[in-house]
Amino acid sequence: MTGRRWQKNRQPWRTTEGRLYMKLIVQSDDYGITRAAALGALEAIRNGVVRNTGFFTNMPWAEECYEWIKPYEKDIAFGIDLNASTGSSVLGFDRVPNLCHEDGSFYTSKENRELDTDENDHDHVDYDQIYAEFEAQILKFEKICGRLPDYIHNHAYGTKTTMLASRALAEKYRRPWTTALMQRKEVTPAGMGWYAFGGGLEEQLHTDPAAYITSDRDGLLKNEYGYIVCHCGYVDADLFKYSSFNICRANDVACMTGETMKNWIRENHIELISFKDLPEDWY
Repeated sequence: MTGRRWQKNRQPWRTTEGRLYMKLIVQSDDYGITRAAALGALEAIRNGVVRNTGFFTNMPWAEECYEWIKPYEKDIAFGIDLNASTGSSVLGFDRVPNLCHEDGSFYTSKENRELDTDENDHDHVDYDQIYAEFEAQILKFEKICGRLPDYIHNHAYGTKTTMLASRALAEKYRRPWTTALMQRKEVTPAGMGWYAFGGGLEEQLHTDPAAYITSDRDGLLKNEYGYIVCHCGYVDADLFKYSSFNICRANDVACMTGETMKNWIRENHIELISFKDLPEDWY
């Protein structure tokens, strides 16, 4: 694992043979969406190539999941997945009625999209409420972890309004924002094409992220930085309740801990980095 910070106006790194090599961010989303999902992400950190993961601070087991990842914090970037569609609001219905049911549970991604109509330009989200909810999730991260997240990422359902709020909070707290990272000319993001399934369990069983990534369909190897987002996790009953991405997460764990992925990284002289290693003038 790397703790190196890249310098401003740096030159691309070279091997002893003079070959350029890429710096790669591997990010596993949804740490703590369920306990089992957290354990799968931990496996991909301990024995795999994941160096970045985002925390779900609104879930009831968030404190428990944080205790599990504490021993690895210094070696990874531990960010936050800002969430308005899974589990319950931190602020509750009285504060953010635009975002959730009366019991405080968020509208699901499907319910949110049904609320996005032609009349509201397909964006029903109230800016002040989503900003307040997202900030409450960041402050809960700070309360649980004793510090701010290493980066900010948007989970699943999103609109122009949710993006504006998360970008504003990234600027306020001076945190890297993953959406901005994807837009930088120095960075090539992987397209997550291995998730091209209809949602059926049988289809999810046959995802093959290792084949997709190592065939370099998205041209990761052509740029100075590559960026892979995956969803490592084991499966429990809560995961079926909260996410249509369930069985496929186990295949992501297998990919990110497997020899195919590790060999591809070695053979292409790729250096694994975290958001802590990005140039500070990027955010």
